[in-house]
Amino acid sequence: MLGIIITVLSVIIIFQFIYICNTKKQIKEISHILDDIGSGNLDRRLLAVENSIVSDLVYKINAIVIRDKEKLMEKDKSEKAYKKLVTSLSHDIRTPLASLIGYLEVLEKNGVTGEEHDEFLTIAKRKALNLGDYIQSLFEFLKIESGEWVYDLKKQNICELTRLILADWVIKLEENKIEFRFEIPEEAVYVVLDKSAYTRILTNLMANMIRHSHATQLSVRISCSLNELNLSIADNGIGIAEKDLPFVFDRLYKCDTSRTENSNGLGLSIAKELTASLHGEIHAESCWGRGTTFRLTFPKA
Repeated sequence: MLGIIITVLSVIIIFQFIYICNTKKQIKEISHILDDIGSGNLDRRLLAVENSIVSDLVYKINAIVIRDKEKLMEKDKSEKAYKKLVTSLSHDIRTPLASLIGYLEVLEKNGVTGEEHDEFLTIAKRKALNLGDYIQSLFEFLKIESGEWVYDLKKQNICELTRLILADWVIKLEENKIEFRFEIPEEAVYVVLDKSAYTRILTNLMANMIRHSHATQLSVRISCSLNELNLSIADNGIGIAEKDLPFVFDRLYKCDTSRTENSNGLGLSIAKELTASLHGEIHAESCWGRGTTFRLTFPKA
């Protein structure tokens, strides 16, 4: 009997010794892999026998490594996007600024007179205004990106607010010989909005249409369903190419068509960001050569 007990104990001790040795070996391998991971190789993964004493720890460490790798990839992607942004912004500011300076230097040095002087002065003023619009858009874009745009959300009669905003565009539409039709309900429809954000959304959409669509007709229409307000801005301009349509709201995206004239690639991006912040949605529909429609929806108060 004693011999059997000794034999059983001996077997248990041997198995325990083997188990400890294997565990020690696993821990040493884990330590080597962790050193490699610590040196920056986030593609390494720890290995462990299933249901071993270290398996749960290994799974958790691997999850942390995978998460850190994803964060690093996202950071690298963000840094590349930031560098692209800075490069694009620098170019977009330098180009019109250099052109403006060129016209002003001609006016100053070459003694231009008469109609040519007036023409150069008009061009210089237009370029200065375009540059001012771009800088304004840039400030707004950076405020949104940094989270510094302060929203004053209040219950607003969106029909009345829309009429007031569009009234400021009537002269501009007439100057550009664009026929317009506004279909806005007389009754009050209430939506929770930030007035300045909503004004900027409509301003950017109207400016985009006037500058880039080459339209002769424009319609703005508001309709309501049970829980939503729907607003559409439609023109009969040149439209947006099918390949460009999915990207028109991307920051700094510019279509490679005549729509890019004086474009800074920020207006529609700002409109989308602000619309989302007001819990709304915005979509673009277009057919090349047959016009563009922007559709917005907001939840009714």
